[in-house]
Amino acid sequence: MQIKIKPSVFIHKKHKVHTEPVDLSWVAGLLRGVQDGRSLQSAAEIMEMSYRTLWNRLKAAEKELDCRLLMSVKGHGSTLTEAAKTLLSIVDEVEKEFSGVSKEQEKRLQLHLENLNNDDHKKWLLCASNDPILEDSAQGINAFELRTMGSGQALERLLSGDADLAGFHVPDDDSISAVRKRLSSEGIQAYPVMRRSQGLIVAKGNPLGIKQLKDLARPEIRFINRQRGAGTRLMLDKLLDAQGLPAQKIKGYQREEFTHSAIATAILAGTADVGVGLKSVAIEYGLSFIPLGDETYFLAMSPSLIKRSAVSELIRKIRSAAEEKAGYQSVKLRQKNK
Repeated sequence: MQIKIKPSVFIHKKHKVHTEPVDLSWVAGLLRGVQDGRSLQSAAEIMEMSYRTLWNRLKAAEKELDCRLLMSVKGHGSTLTEAAKTLLSIVDEVEKEFSGVSKEQEKRLQLHLENLNNDDHKKWLLCASNDPILEDSAQGINAFELRTMGSGQALERLLSGDADLAGFHVPDDDSISAVRKRLSSEGIQAYPVMRRSQGLIVAKGNPLGIKQLKDLARPEIRFINRQRGAGTRLMLDKLLDAQGLPAQKIKGYQREEFTHSAIATAILAGTADVGVGLKSVAIEYGLSFIPLGDETYFLAMSPSLIKRSAVSELIRKIRSAAEEKAGYQSVKLRQKNK
């Protein structure tokens, strides 16, 4: 990587082929504007360039520096990342000393830049669909901040730049093809990490004799659903549609919970008769399980992030746990999407 700080200082990382230099003074000026409360749109107007041009230059700089500089905060525009703040302090230091930049100073700046995204200091935001293995695996790795939400919401957070990784699952091959196409357009890839079995969770011994989805429409059956945006709910809706079973015929379809464990707890407590969830959770809670099918769980991120040691450790822990836990299978990681 070759970086230019006005008027004539260039820094580059070793062993990396470079194209156009990154003007760190320009980047720093933009970051200072955002720090002072200026929006990207107003910055584009001041710099007399289109918003798209400014955005593309910012993204090119982030790509070369291998770190995110700005993150969106709902209702508050953009804010600087820790890497951006570090970059500002580096540029300020060099610009103050610029009249007498020595080889030693260039080496020091280069060392700082190479450690902007160091695994030892970086904490990545992982937004992910609820899964016990993922949550247990991420818990022991300090590099991740995990936030649990539906698959759709996790992907939205990743695409908007508000998350570094997304954990999600989709009901079929057609769905993952569409998701991968959308992610690929933003320079993101989806990596399969495990397979898991989903189905109907019912009380131990299945006292109501629930055998198939059509039984959910029986008037005495109390169903409990996952929240909108959850991959499990998307799977259920596709199965209902395929069988011609209207959701409004299912008592409790509008009642929502946000985790597989919450579904199992409701059934164990007797406040619901059936819900859709993981086989592993049904076993853990001593409940009965009627399989509906297997699905693949994915981690989505930029290709550069998959090389990080913390991410490799997370995937290794997920695969290892999936090989041991009932209702799961590990999936060999593929470095490229099909």
